[in-house]
Amino acid sequence: MAAEIFHGLSKRMLDATLGALRDGELIIYPTDTIYGIGCDMRNGKALDKLNQLKKRPSNKPFSFIVNDIADAAHFAKISNAAHRVMRRVLPGPYTFVLPSSSGVPRKMMSTEHTVGIRIPNHQIPLALAKAFGGPIITTSVNLSNDQPINAIGDLSPAFLAAVAVVIDGGPVDNAPSTIIDFTKDDPVVLRKGKGYEELRPYIDFAHLEE
Repeated sequence: MAAEIFHGLSKRMLDATLGALRDGELIIYPTDTIYGIGCDMRNGKALDKLNQLKKRPSNKPFSFIVNDIADAAHFAKISNAAHRVMRRVLPGPYTFVLPSSSGVPRKMMSTEHTVGIRIPNHQIPLALAKAFGGPIITTSVNLSNDQPINAIGDLSPAFLAAVAVVIDGGPVDNAPSTIIDFTKDDPVVLRKGKGYEELRPYIDFAHLEE
C-alpha cells in the first residue's frame, strides 16, 4: 500500500497520522534537523518493523519525541541541572540522554537504562506528540550508517512503500541534533550537531567527549 502524502500541518493530516500511529504503522515527518521516521514508542511490533526497515540492531534503542519537558518527566529522571539547561534550549535541535523511568518499555532502554529525548523546534512533530498523547520514535530516514535525507523528493521507494503516512514540510537542514548526556553530575556532549554553539553558554565543557 502506497504511503499517504500530506503537505504541512492540517486536521486531515493529523487525523490520518494519529490513526496510523495507533494502528502500529510507521510515519515520516520533518523535524528541526533532518526528516524523521517513527512510530508509537509503546508498540513493540512497530519498533520491530522500524528496525527491519533501517537494518538496525534490535538492541540499539531509539530516541523519541515528546511535546514538552513535563511530558519528558514521565519517561526520564531529570536532575535540577538538566532541567535548567532543557528549559533554556528547548524546543531545539538537541537530544538529551537521561536516566530512564519505569514508564519506558524495556526495548527502548539502553543497557545503561538511559533514554534519548527530543523536543524539536518544529510545529509538526510537536503537534503530533501533543495530539497523540504519547512519545513518538524519532530516527533518521535512512538505512543504518547511510546519509539521512532532507527533502521528501529524496525518499527511496523502499521507505515510501514501508510507511503509512509521509508529511512533507519542505526542505530541512541536513544536520543531526547535538546530543547531551545528563546521566551523571556533569553533562557530556556526545555529538556536536546543530545548535552546538548556542548550547555552549549553558553547560560545562570541561567534560566534552571528542
